[in-house]
Amino acid sequence: MRFLSKYLNNEQIQQVQQNQPLLSAVTIGITTGTLGILFDLSFAVLIFSNSLSDYLSAGIGFILFSAAAMRIMVALMSSFPGMVSDLAGIPTAILAWSTGMVVRQLPTTATSTELLVTVIVTIALTSLLTGVFLWVMGALKLGSIVRLLPDAVIGGFIASSGWLLVKGAFEVLTEQKLTLTSFFSFSQSTSLIQWLPGLLLAVYLLVITRRYRHSLVMAASLVVAIALVYLCLAVTGISLTEANAQGLTLGIPPLQTTWQLLHWSDLGQINWQAIGAQWMCSGTVSVITAVLLLMNVKGMEVVLARKIDINHELKVAGSANMIMGLGGGILSFHSLGRSVLAHKMGGRTRIVTLVGAATFIVLPLLFSSVLTYFPKTILGGLLLYLGFSALLEWVYFSYQKLSKLDYGLVQLIWLVSGIVGFLQGLALGWAIALGFAIHQGSKRMRASA
Repeated sequence: MRFLSKYLNNEQIQQVQQNQPLLSAVTIGITTGTLGILFDLSFAVLIFSNSLSDYLSAGIGFILFSAAAMRIMVALMSSFPGMVSDLAGIPTAILAWSTGMVVRQLPTTATSTELLVTVIVTIALTSLLTGVFLWVMGALKLGSIVRLLPDAVIGGFIASSGWLLVKGAFEVLTEQKLTLTSFFSFSQSTSLIQWLPGLLLAVYLLVITRRYRHSLVMAASLVVAIALVYLCLAVTGISLTEANAQGLTLGIPPLQTTWQLLHWSDLGQINWQAIGAQWMCSGTVSVITAVLLLMNVKGMEVVLARKIDINHELKVAGSANMIMGLGGGILSFHSLGRSVLAHKMGGRTRIVTLVGAATFIVLPLLFSSVLTYFPKTILGGLLLYLGFSALLEWVYFSYQKLSKLDYGLVQLIWLVSGIVGFLQGLALGWAIALGFAIHQGSKRMRASA
């Protein structure tokens, strides 16, 4: 303010001071919102790929609009004013796999409308059922019950989902499924430009975020990475049109809004049999979401050095996801990373989160035409980073934290998921959880006898 006093009178300085909190809130909201948009774009590309790639433009609008609506509801209902919600990598990875399986189970005669409506209803029902599960847990004050789920099962599910993210990332980058055959073809020079930069970005993010804990490291790194991609294109003489043709950028038409995806008149074209076959995935998403929500809220308590009512937050996330499910939206919940980022930047009011939510709608609309030239390297790299993070945590670092039995079970679950099939891995995990529950119950019965 001493600097300003040389150029402004007292009345002007007072006006700057009065506007400072609002300007700060807007700046923080735009920063956290933009970072959230980048991650959610990667999730949209993950879900709306392969048979759904024609709907990527609509899918991006659908996911960003859902995330914005969820941020607003959580901001208004949460007991902590600076709480930020967003899509999470692990549940979204399971959901992406589930929607892919739904597409495969549809008959070859299914129309494009039947395909899209069935997928959207699968996503919406998962949001609705997870919302009901979270709300009931909160209403019955069962927030701590998720702790009873064995660490081996939680770790196995998370590591399995991490592998799904890695496979999905390579599919986004190369437009090929990650198999033994395709893996060896990736070493060809024509393929390197598609996936190598994304892999390097993921490795860099893993190293830099573990070494430097500052909340803006991720945001700054992504800004630099985006600039480097465009610089490399310019140096190599690849135009944006050529990059589009080579699949290096999104290459999508202008965004569509979420209400164009699901109409009441389309409900008769839903394939309920294909949706019903994914009941185990929906149940797993609900439980994993409860576990992650508990971990995120506990993490916020450590950062804030204050108590947060987990049961209230369960009801908040539950209510918001029930509304999203009924409206055809995608699941999201309290985000530790985004909330900590906003908190450390000084964003401790609800207006920061509301500005961030507005960013999800305004920025894509203003720069819709630019998104077609957005580099896939960044989105694939983010997915790889999330997948590697999950695998690193539960395949490498958990060795020193878990007993040998629990560690072995984690590896068994995710290896079965990766080699035999994801559904088989889930079934194995739930069988282990049931075995643990029976064992603990019998121990209590013997102790009471």
